[in-house]
Amino acid sequence: MDLKQEIIRELMAHDILVEPAVVDYIIEKGGKSYLPKFIEKYKNIGIVSLSALGDEEEVEFSWVKEVHIWDFKVLVEEEGLTIRGGKADDFRNLFVDRYHRLARILRNRHELRGYVDISRMQRGEVKLIGMVDNVKFTSRGSLLFTLEDPTGRVDCYSPQQEFLLNDEVIGVIGTYNENTNRVYVREIIRPGIPLSKRNRRIKEDISAVIISDIHVGSKMFLEERWKKFLRWLRKEAKGVRYLLIAGDLVDGIGIYPNQEEELEILDIYEQYEKLAAYLEEVPEDIKIIMIPGNHDIVRNTEPQPSLPQDIRKMFKGNIEFLPNPAVFILHGYKFLMYHGASLNDLVELIPRMSYERIGEIMKHMLEMRHLSPVYGGKVSIAPLSRDFLTIDVAPDVFITGHVHAFTYENYKNVHIINASCWQAQTKYQKMMNFNPEPGKVAVLNMKEDRIRVLSF
Repeated sequence: MDLKQEIIRELMAHDILVEPAVVDYIIEKGGKSYLPKFIEKYKNIGIVSLSALGDEEEVEFSWVKEVHIWDFKVLVEEEGLTIRGGKADDFRNLFVDRYHRLARILRNRHELRGYVDISRMQRGEVKLIGMVDNVKFTSRGSLLFTLEDPTGRVDCYSPQQEFLLNDEVIGVIGTYNENTNRVYVREIIRPGIPLSKRNRRIKEDISAVIISDIHVGSKMFLEERWKKFLRWLRKEAKGVRYLLIAGDLVDGIGIYPNQEEELEILDIYEQYEKLAAYLEEVPEDIKIIMIPGNHDIVRNTEPQPSLPQDIRKMFKGNIEFLPNPAVFILHGYKFLMYHGASLNDLVELIPRMSYERIGEIMKHMLEMRHLSPVYGGKVSIAPLSRDFLTIDVAPDVFITGHVHAFTYENYKNVHIINASCWQAQTKYQKMMNFNPEPGKVAVLNMKEDRIRVLSF
């Protein structure tokens, strides 16, 4: 890990978010030796921006300020999403990074104060932090699993835990028996998210509209309902300054069996040209922020990079092209937007889940602080040096799409939204007994900190 990553990780451990220039400033002032002074002085600032480099007295730190009519800032840059390897060591580095990111959060849990490395365990009461492997259930429903940290592995037995997923990072409190070389678990602690007590309301009457899964190019694309939505944006929407689109912008080519029979537009570039023409109808004072999904012209392996430059050139207007997942701030609200392909894995892996309970699955994601914890499922995970699927920053708004349903819930003051679609049921969905819920739009009013739902 380089010096910049170490500084960023330490700042995030103290809930301090900074611009890249601030990290450079810290390095200039002494790097890690200067870091404690910086944290102590700015720990209650929240989001720190650097207006000028120079002596500390000349530097102005403040909350992100509104630029023109928008206040938009990306928290996780796309740099680092390029796949450069695929060997065992590359995947090991990915999981080591996941461990360290989530262990940092767990170490701040008061229940785990005094935890020890697995290699330093002694007989009796222990507190451990590790990655889960080899999950099994006994015939009586008890849970057996292996816990691993960088120093070693140990078998664990838990009589009570409802479920546990391979590759989760958790804390364990229990009793270590040297004779059996096993930890008898009394409590399993996930990283979790804190209950937000911050008053997020802003002074301006500004709203963000949240949608997903447009699927331009499909014969099942609901064009009339989509046009009705665009007319609402142009003529009736009051205070809307952002349109967020959570992936599957077009229907793509060859995504599911016999898809070509259901395509209105058979060329994917023409699909994007059609989408670009639609989005030109969005008023120019509305910033469009969009990420790709599994139907878009990017790799299927997650995390996914933003749309390529030859596609971006088709679009006019104020559009931000972000990767999947994306982490950004609007007017002090922290957004996590993820297309949601892992929902197909988690609906099967978490007991009693279904596509009617997507909100519950999203709550589990927040508690695990990971968007796709299990390696080897339906979602292919890229062997990057950083795990971009960890939820490093607890969001104020968590958005998914993908499953063509609609869900809104408030969980620990986090707005949880599984955004709706603009496509009627395909033959493939009918075969899978899946019924879409299209044309619903979530509108977040940031002055009132309130969600309302519209149907088109």
